[in-house]
Amino acid sequence: MNLLNSIDLKRTALHCLYWILFLLFFFANKSDQEDSYAFFVVYSWKILAQAAAAYGLIYWIIPETLNKKKYLLFIISALGWLYLVFALLIILKFYYLEPRFPTFFDNWLGHTMTIRERLTSGKLIVREFSFITYPVIILGFISFNRKQTRLLKVEEEKRSIELKVLKNQLNPHFLFNTLNNLYTLALKKDDKAPEVIAKLSEILDFVLYRCNEDYVSVEKEIMLIENYIALEKLRYDENRLDILFTKDIQESNKISPLIVLTFIENAFKHGVINETEKATIRLNLESKKGQIIFSIENTKPQNELTRISDQSKIGLENVRKQLDLLYPKKHQLEIEETKTFYKVKLWLKN
Repeated sequence: MNLLNSIDLKRTALHCLYWILFLLFFFANKSDQEDSYAFFVVYSWKILAQAAAAYGLIYWIIPETLNKKKYLLFIISALGWLYLVFALLIILKFYYLEPRFPTFFDNWLGHTMTIRERLTSGKLIVREFSFITYPVIILGFISFNRKQTRLLKVEEEKRSIELKVLKNQLNPHFLFNTLNNLYTLALKKDDKAPEVIAKLSEILDFVLYRCNEDYVSVEKEIMLIENYIALEKLRYDENRLDILFTKDIQESNKISPLIVLTFIENAFKHGVINETEKATIRLNLESKKGQIIFSIENTKPQNELTRISDQSKIGLENVRKQLDLLYPKKHQLEIEETKTFYKVKLWLKN
């Protein structure tokens, strides 16, 4: 009962239909002089030989050799298996089919050969191999396509899960920093706190609802950046921070949400918080035909408190992983660091 439950009846029926259609194809091309019963019996055995060759290759030899990159072993095993099927078919013809249907094989190439001559005839081997293998090639292509579709589905599911994990790591990190800003103002009983709450609510709306999508419009990402910058500017007066965000939107493109925000967070965290003098941040975002270019440059404090934290490293590593998943071979990230400044430039192709 368990064996029956493990069998995919639909798939089995489709495979049976495949071979029946081949038999009907051969039968449809039968000449009027050939006996229908003899033709049916002989070609039924030939179909069984083709099926044996196909399933031996697809479900045994290929998984154990070719899929494991054992190429020489695959060639030897495949040729050996095809020859074994060929030999069994030749023996079957010689000892069973020809005595039963002698006139049916009158025009067959190996009819006058002995069994040893048939098993060693290069011409006969090539002819029978081609007959045995062409249904195998078709079935193999169907099987390969099916496996590729399944692999793509698995990869897509894996990619989706990995992206969710990365975003779940990134979003709380971002929210934690923003709430810290609000906490600082609340302690000071600063009148700017209500404005911070309003900006924060807009950011939360973006993070909670927009970030579930793989891509958002570049205009929405700009709104997030501007809200974040507005929050940070509330913490510092003009003597502490000189920030400029320039935009050049020639064409609207899609961008992965929060991809660039990590770089902006790091610019404030390492370029402003520990700076005893005036910090400078320059951001630029360009959206052209099929391409987004983002760059950010910030000055570095000239003290010993500028060491990059583990959290920042995690944030940057998450961004790199997201870029690999969302923009495979369609992105370029350059990070330049000197004693006085830190610069990031990111190219994204849509």
